[in-house]
Amino acid sequence: MDARSRHLLSRRIGVVQVLVLAGLAFLVCFYGWLQIVRHGEFEKQALSQAVKERALPAPRGIIFDRNGDPLADNRRALHLVIQREDLPADPTVVTDLATALGLDPAETARKIRSFRQAPKGRPLVLMENLDEGGIALAERVRARYPFLSVQVAPRRVYLGDDLAGHVMGYVSEVDDQMMAKDPGRYQLGEIVGRAGYEDSGDAKLKGVDGEKRVLVDQLGREVASLDRTDPKPGKSLYLTLDAGLQRTAKDAFGDEKGAAVVLDLRDGGVLAMYSSPGYDPNLFLDRLSQEMVDRYLRNPVRPMLNRATQGIYAPGSTWKLLMALAGLEHHVITPHTVFYCGGHKSFYGHDFRCDATHGSLDLIGAIAKSCDIYFYEVASRLDIDQIYETAAKYGLTVPTGIDLPSERASRVPSREWKRRVKKEKWYAGETISVGIGQGAVGLTPLAIARFYALLATQGKEFTPHLFFGFQDPKTGQREPEPAPPTRQVDTANPEWWGVLHEGMAHVVESGTAATNPFVRQVAKEVPFSGKTGTSQVTTFVDKAHYAQLAKHLKDNSLFAGYAPTDKPQIAFAVVVENAGFGSEAAAPIAAKLIQYWFVDRIKHPLPPPGGRVPDAFHLEPGEED
Repeated sequence: MDARSRHLLSRRIGVVQVLVLAGLAFLVCFYGWLQIVRHGEFEKQALSQAVKERALPAPRGIIFDRNGDPLADNRRALHLVIQREDLPADPTVVTDLATALGLDPAETARKIRSFRQAPKGRPLVLMENLDEGGIALAERVRARYPFLSVQVAPRRVYLGDDLAGHVMGYVSEVDDQMMAKDPGRYQLGEIVGRAGYEDSGDAKLKGVDGEKRVLVDQLGREVASLDRTDPKPGKSLYLTLDAGLQRTAKDAFGDEKGAAVVLDLRDGGVLAMYSSPGYDPNLFLDRLSQEMVDRYLRNPVRPMLNRATQGIYAPGSTWKLLMALAGLEHHVITPHTVFYCGGHKSFYGHDFRCDATHGSLDLIGAIAKSCDIYFYEVASRLDIDQIYETAAKYGLTVPTGIDLPSERASRVPSREWKRRVKKEKWYAGETISVGIGQGAVGLTPLAIARFYALLATQGKEFTPHLFFGFQDPKTGQREPEPAPPTRQVDTANPEWWGVLHEGMAHVVESGTAATNPFVRQVAKEVPFSGKTGTSQVTTFVDKAHYAQLAKHLKDNSLFAGYAPTDKPQIAFAVVVENAGFGSEAAAPIAAKLIQYWFVDRIKHPLPPPGGRVPDAFHLEPGEED
């Protein structure tokens, strides 16, 4: 190689060396800038990809009955979940995943789409309450879809099964309908009360979710826990219910439909509220099968209906006490007014019958014998608006205000009501049927019970309630809450209370309820007062025709009253659908409730509200609290 070529090669090598050195210098400077100047920024980004936030669900508060027996508690459960940031976007992956888990692909895809708006850290639950088979399935599927994880979470459990399903309600995840109805109140994936006291007491029972920060690998699997904020459980509370009395009501109804309500005459607390048929809230914690939907949600018997607060029944003769007050207050009768019952009488061109020929009766005798003719006579002397006015005075035209959702108001007709609802005018002949609790009038069992509580206490109108107090988280003792205020309703003449009380006492001693041997037996131990009622469901010609009617067309059986007669402590109302006379079905159920409360449960007076309630199953009669 000549000198010129060597010089040219040397220059080229020099240029390459300069370029290499410059490149190395650039790389050193660049990586130095990345490592030193932007270290904090990149470290933050790296951690954001490796450190994830996970919600820690808070358990709901425990619900106890008044004696401290748990009605609703929480259990540890395992759920198969997907974290919000790991939700798959590929429709094929979603379909394959749903198929592998045995889920509906369309419903799974819909849930994934909607859950993309869920709060950070809240997971989408695909499968709840995994058993051994479910865990095994989850582990097999997780091998193909590592973004799945198994989460430990509290799960509601109802210890009484169907004992108090309508009172307790149930919990479930919020749905799109709830989100749309009340924007901003709920978050996707949140568990809330959906019926009964779980709904109305949701704010008391719901806790505050915690949070943990975890380190995850490239597949999204947790490899380390960094820090956590523990969840705060919801407040545990007591209800006024007595589980033993509730069980007595359930057993007494058996397969019959209807409702029973028992109220504490000291403060209006609900000691028992049973609606038959009942339902087990535990069944609604999981996805319902089509069979379960048909059985509970599409059943014409309507087992989900709380008949105590939502069932509207013609009150029958239990209404006659209201008619007595209406007649007395509007001066169309006095306690000594006598009407003659010949078994039937014509009013406005129609023949109205009584169950018997009672002869001449005053007001007390008419209540005791439940004489229809007497109260037809009272109704014929009253205007329907006067009856409505009296019903409004004694709280029968509005809901009772109980702390349960969806209570229905009773139906008491008036001229304005018929114009508004029926678009027709009121006819005087319609008032005659209202006089014995038939026709357009309809009350809930709870409303009847509250009215008889008012009669027992000579005018105290309670607000029935279930909330009794919170449980102190440290001592476990009850912290009682004040009961809702009562309203005193006065009559024009206080002596009228005594007249009504005497009539109701005679109902049990020698009147319509005394025809039942079991009622007489219980009344010997615990004298009580009340009023039988029988309300027609359909018309019939005579007793022979009635005997041929199908079960669902038979009369409803009612009994309402209070006990003991002299110093009442409880008031009650019982409605048994399609069961015949009040003395045959409803009165014996009421007698069983009385027997449990005053004999089987305990034989000494109740402690004051908020005090320690003795254990009915461990105290001997006469033993001190």
